[in-house]
Amino acid sequence: MHRIAADITQQWRSPMLRFAQLHLPSREEAEDAVQDTLTALLLLDPDSFDPAQAKSYLFGILRNKISDRLRQKYRAPLSYDEAFNDDLDQVLFDKRGHWVDGVAPASWVNPQQQLQNDQFFSIVDPCVHKLPAKPARVFSMKEFLECEADEICSTLGITKADYWQCMSRARKQLQLCLHQNWFDQERAT
Repeated sequence: MHRIAADITQQWRSPMLRFAQLHLPSREEAEDAVQDTLTALLLLDPDSFDPAQAKSYLFGILRNKISDRLRQKYRAPLSYDEAFNDDLDQVLFDKRGHWVDGVAPASWVNPQQQLQNDQFFSIVDPCVHKLPAKPARVFSMKEFLECEADEICSTLGITKADYWQCMSRARKQLQLCLHQNWFDQERAT
């Protein structure tokens, strides 16, 4: 498992760090969230892990790590007992023992469709990173972290009007970027 984890780390660490830096206030916090995610990878049973699903697994865990860090900023201080209660099962499973949304192993997809999805998201990632910081943060919290508008507003300290303006600008800029880099390319082939 350690060899597989090393390969996966080399492939996905930089994209995960870029994603985490969009949401967390400091590079150190982003690196910590990524490191926590990679540590979770090492704790997996090698027989139950499919390296082909590494991206889904890693970004699912990373989304939860980022959300937890953002919520902690606005939550009352934890007691000593709560601070050291970081059981991986609590991250992966709900109270009933079911997978938490976004971290469950994905079902097998058509390899051609998976390739097309991977190519599409290789275009989406740079498009999101071309956005100004505030719209990028609002958009990715909504679409990638699946936060509700109220939670985004309270976390970032913005008004609802500012939220909607950021979402509108982000969507328009992403639409333009995707048209230039994906859809027009698809028509040409």
